[in-house]
This record gives sequence, structure tokens and C-alpha cells, in this order.
Amino acid sequence: MEQAISFFNWSLKKLLLTECDAFNKARIKILYTILVFSILKTCIAIPIALQNQQSFNTRRSTILFIIILIILKLLLAKRMHIKIITHIMIWLGLFLIWSNIFVSIQFVNVATVQFIFMIVLTSFYLLNRKFAIIYSFGSILPIILLSVFSNRILFPDIVSHRLASPGYEIIVVLNFITIIITHYLFQQAFSATITEKEGLNSQLHMAVKEANQATESKSDFLSTMSHELRTPLNSVIGISELLLNDSYSKDQEENLRILRFSALSLHSLINDILDYNKLGSEKLNLENIPVDISELMNDVSSGLKFQAKQKNIKFILDIDEAIVNQLVITDPTRITQIVYNLTGNAIKFTEHGHVSVSLKALCLHTNAIDIRFSIADTGIGISEDKQAAIFEPFTQASSSTTRNFGGTGLGLAIVKRLLALFESNIYLKSVPGKGSTFFFDISFKSESKPAPTHAVDSEIIYDLTNLQILIAEDNPVNRLLMTKVFAKWNNKPEFATNGQEAIEKIMLNHYDIILMDLHMPVLNGYEATSAIRSLPDPVKSGVRIIALTASASANLDEKIKGAGMNDYVLKPFKLNELYHKLKKVTISPDSNLSA
Repeated sequence: MEQAISFFNWSLKKLLLTECDAFNKARIKILYTILVFSILKTCIAIPIALQNQQSFNTRRSTILFIIILIILKLLLAKRMHIKIITHIMIWLGLFLIWSNIFVSIQFVNVATVQFIFMIVLTSFYLLNRKFAIIYSFGSILPIILLSVFSNRILFPDIVSHRLASPGYEIIVVLNFITIIITHYLFQQAFSATITEKEGLNSQLHMAVKEANQATESKSDFLSTMSHELRTPLNSVIGISELLLNDSYSKDQEENLRILRFSALSLHSLINDILDYNKLGSEKLNLENIPVDISELMNDVSSGLKFQAKQKNIKFILDIDEAIVNQLVITDPTRITQIVYNLTGNAIKFTEHGHVSVSLKALCLHTNAIDIRFSIADTGIGISEDKQAAIFEPFTQASSSTTRNFGGTGLGLAIVKRLLALFESNIYLKSVPGKGSTFFFDISFKSESKPAPTHAVDSEIIYDLTNLQILIAEDNPVNRLLMTKVFAKWNNKPEFATNGQEAIEKIMLNHYDIILMDLHMPVLNGYEATSAIRSLPDPVKSGVRIIALTASASANLDEKIKGAGMNDYVLKPFKLNELYHKLKKVTISPDSNLSA
């Protein structure tokens, strides 16, 4: 807050207390210095002019003294008068220059040059460039005119009234002192400002460094928490899948499905939180792989149909004929995540009626296709004033929504950010009590050949009989799960409980593939892989290594490739995905280092 100053204030110190900026303080000091020295110079000029009977100089100096004294009082009364006072002082300086050249002395002396220099100086220091240029030109214009009309035909009857000595010499000295002090004050402010900026830059560098360290710590924390949360989930989901393949009573099978569904829901929640962190740090990139979009939607819908069935809601999947068997280049994981989040929300907020997912071809090009995805429901709907807010993180339409339906409020925020990666946006039409429709358009590059199918149906025989597998895993429950899984695949893998043990085992035995957990005691998966790749035996050093990880590291691909691993499977892993990655080795046993 600006401090009030009494009109009768004569203290420069009080005036400076009202200003924080170093340059503005310097401007006040410069103006104050010029005014004080101007009063001093008029006090010298008046008595000397009177003594030498120079009436013109006496009158001029007296008028200047009165005006400058009033200006000084205005300056000390309120700093807001600085610009006005500066303009007045410059006009007084111009009056002195013009009157010196054309009235008083009628030639350019040292004092006149000093006044010109002070006007140029103060104009640039105290005002903006526009006024500085105008006033600078106004100060040198009389010299130009004097040079052009050197024969003085403009003023033939004017008599020179140069101030007598020693007043003239004293004023010249005071002018020099004024110029020096003005430079000193402005340079002092400039140096203070530079020092302040350097200090601020230093603080900024420290803040950036601390922010980077905090970001790195957060990333490490999330990676660790991801591993700690996903590792037990891997066991829960894996065991539930194994149990569902056995014969149980209807009630037991229903309990197992509830257990598996709850574990998958928890896994989805963890993924949402971790993905939101990646999106916020702009470390999430899209894959570009060929996908049969209709087949992908059928796969996504298979899980969603079960959720809808549990609530006795009709689930509808409607795919345009032009899209069926259409192969597009996209990121299937992120498309799945978007549709799953939107449809999962629709099912959650719908108690009666139906939920529909529809895909419509908007435009077919030679090598591209524009598709509109629509997810509609007959649920609770969203009021118009809440429709923008629900796309913000941790926000739902109302507090009762969270209380009655649960959720973190991250799903739609993640959808919005993921669609931004596809250069698309999410749109909403909703009527409270009648339902909502979310839709978005994505333009895909397309291919003419049909998408290859990698689906594993129930008739395929899972067999890894001849594959020598080493699993480096420190978690005993996961080792038990892997033992049961591989037993169903007619395989008995060997285990290592840490990275060092894995190195020792591979030095003594032959393995076709190593499943390497990344977080282990003694030596972690990265260190163990680097050591294996450095073995002198090319067969052992070239063994195919697949990382098993629950990590949420943003640059996981780079870390894994940098350590020399061939591939990775995220925990909780899908059994079909793990099986196909292992089966590739039996099909191409010599392609150890292929990606």
C-alpha cells in the first residue's frame, strides 16, 4: 500500500519510502538533485545579476527560482507528480537554452551545451523514448537555427546579457556536478537492478532444480508404489483366472468372478492415477500399430457386457458396416482406455434402460478414415452448468455423485487428455434424468489388408513343453502363481530369488528365455541383465530376456532397451499375452535378440 505523505513534507527519505522499484527511486533522486542544484544556481545568479545591473538575468533567475521551489514542494508532497514535474523542468531547460542563444548571450557557450546535455539525459532517464526524442530535438534546434542564420538577421537589435563572473563559472561547475550525480544515481539503480535480477535468477535456478528433484522423486515414488500395488494384484488376478478354468459350483464360480472383477477394477483405478501423472508430465506417447478397429471394439465390449449384465442393463454395440474388418494405424491400448472409461461411467450412472457404443464412418479417404465414437446411456444425466466441470480432474457433477456412485473423478479428465494426443476433443449432450451422450471423432490412417487376428480361443492347446525357462522373481506368492500357470502349459520353470542368483544359474545352465523381475534385492533386473549381456559366452549373453514389471516409469521402454532386454510384460499380466511372447521363442528359437 502506498504511504500517505503530508503536503508540508520536505523530506526526500519519506518520499523514497513510498517507492519499492530501484529505477523509480533513482528517478526521484535524479529529479530531486536537478531541482536542488537549479535552486542553488538561481540563488547564485540573482545577486550577481543585481550587482552587475543585468535586469534580464535578474528577472529570469527570479522567475525560475519561484517555479523550481514550487515544483520541489510538489515533488516532495506526492510522488505521482514526477512525470508532470519532469515535463515542467524540461520546458524550463528549453526556455533557458532558447533564451540564451537568441536573447541573453546569442551564441553557444559551455553552460548552454550543459543544459542541452541535461535535457537529453533526463528525457531518456525520466521519460519514455517518444518524449525523449522530441525534447532532445527541441534542445538542439536553436543551435541548428543559429548555425543557419549566423549573421543574426533574425534578432538585429538584441544586446548580449551574459551572466557576469564569477556566477557564470560557478553555474558551469554546478552543471558538471549535476550531470555526474545524475549518471551516478542512474548507474547505481541499474547496478542494483542487475544484482536483484541475478539474485532472482539464482533463486529461479534453485527452484527449477528443486522442482526437477521433486518431479524425479515423485516419479520414483509412483514407480515404487505401482510395483508394490500391482505385485499383489498380479497374484489375485492370476489365481482367479486359474481358478475360473476349473469346475466349481455356480455360487463358487460367481464368487470367483466377483473377486476377479473387483481386482480388475482396482487395477483400472491404479492405472488411471498413474496415467494421469504421465499425462500431466507429458511423458505419454501413442503407439502406431495396425489394429482391426471393429475387432478391438468387440474385445472391449466383452468385458463391458458383463458389467451391464450385472446391473440388468441392455448393452448395445453398433459398428458401421464400412468399419467392419477395417485395419487402422493407432494405439489400441489408449483407444481401449478411452472407450472403457466412457462406457464404464455410462454403466455406473445408469440404473435402468440401456448403454450403447456406436462407431460410424464419417468420411472414407484413400489411406484414411474418419470415425465418430458415441457412448450413450439412459442414466442420471448431467445438468448444463456442470458439463464443463466434469472434465476437470478429481471433479464430479455433485458431492452426491461421489457418495452414491464412488470414483475418483479422474476418468473423464484422462479421456480428455488422451483425446488431445489423438488431436481430438470430447463432446457431451445430456439431459438430467434422461441420459447422456459422449462423442468424439478421430481420423485414422488406414490399410487395405484385413487385420490379423491374434485371439486365443478355447480350442488352442497351451504347450511350452520343450522351453527352458528361468524366472527371476523375489515375491513368493508370484513364484507360486507362475508355478501353477506354467504347470498348465506343461512347463516347469526354474526360479531365482534375486538378480545375482539369476546370473549364477545362467552361467551353470542353458535357458531359452529369462523372465526378469525389475525390482529385486541384491541385484535388480536392470543390473542383472547388463551383467548377463556382458558374459563371454555369446549363447548365454544372447539369451532372450523379458522384463516382468509392475513399474509405472514414464520412460520404461527406454530403460528396458537400454539395459539390453528384448521385451516386457506389465503386472498384472494377461496370461494369453505372456503365453504368446513365450511361444514366439519356440517358433523362432534362434531369434534370441529380436525385439
